Amino acid sequence: MFERIVVGYAGDEAGRDAVKLAGALAAALSASLTVVYPYSPLLCAVPADAAEQRIREEFEALLPASQELAEATYHWSSSSWPIRALHSMASYEHAGLIVIGAARKGLTGHLHASLMERMVHGAPCAVLVAPTGYADRDVGAWRRVGVGFTDSTEGRAALRLGHELAGVLDGELSVLAASWLSTVIRSYAAQAIAVSTLENETYAQTSASVERAVVELDPGTPVRTQTIKGDPCEVLVEQSDGLDLLVLGSRAYGPLRHVLLGSVSAPVMREAHCPVLVVPRGSQPDEDKAEGERAAVSASVG
Repeated sequence: MFERIVVGYAGDEAGRDAVKLAGALAAALSASLTVVYPYSPLLCAVPADAAEQRIREEFEALLPASQELAEATYHWSSSSWPIRALHSMASYEHAGLIVIGAARKGLTGHLHASLMERMVHGAPCAVLVAPTGYADRDVGAWRRVGVGFTDSTEGRAALRLGHELAGVLDGELSVLAASWLSTVIRSYAAQAIAVSTLENETYAQTSASVERAVVELDPGTPVRTQTIKGDPCEVLVEQSDGLDLLVLGSRAYGPLRHVLLGSVSAPVMREAHCPVLVVPRGSQPDEDKAEGERAAVSASVG
């Protein structure tokens, strides 16, 4: 489970949302926190220790008496690209999770989306996104964990992680699957057989795949399944309103395709009502890669 959590903070709305989420989750999981914040010794008028103290005071106002934030490790980064700084720190710390906020003031919606998606791609671990305004919410127990399931490598990885989280948090797991036909398939179906027939067959296949996957889970944690007809993005965003956490899998493309997060996980990550945890394929920390990153980290992180 997530023994070390890395969270990025730049003093903006996204940072406050991320810190509120990271602090609450760290408390629930008894995890350690590492806070990464931007600081340039050549450009800042205050020394590094004063900058860190100011951030600690801001966190005290945000999450009073938070032991996790009080005991957190604080690192500044002079990197102009926050994605690189957080990825490098997560590798260096062997972190299991990076936490970021969904809102970024001063950025257009398109650029904001690109930053979130790029954060997931190439991440050495899972990435958790705090929805806009999370810092102003009353955070309660993490009882309702959902998984957006697809019958794929990524979907099964998300299911296993969601089940483990629900067990650790003493909650229940909702396994959500969307059954739908794309526009292209509908056009072909309309020429061959009744669309409703294909919809029913697809629904039955989707439901069966969910039940097969759930049977393989270890017993002990309450699990309920739902197969819902509709566009996966719309289904998951709507269902997220009743969850404390939604877990999704995502393909991990190479650097030339890093902007392609996936047709489902990207919009859900941006629009969900609850925090969204994205598990990229191959995101487990690699020891050799982590060792190779240490020299690069020390050059930009204090």
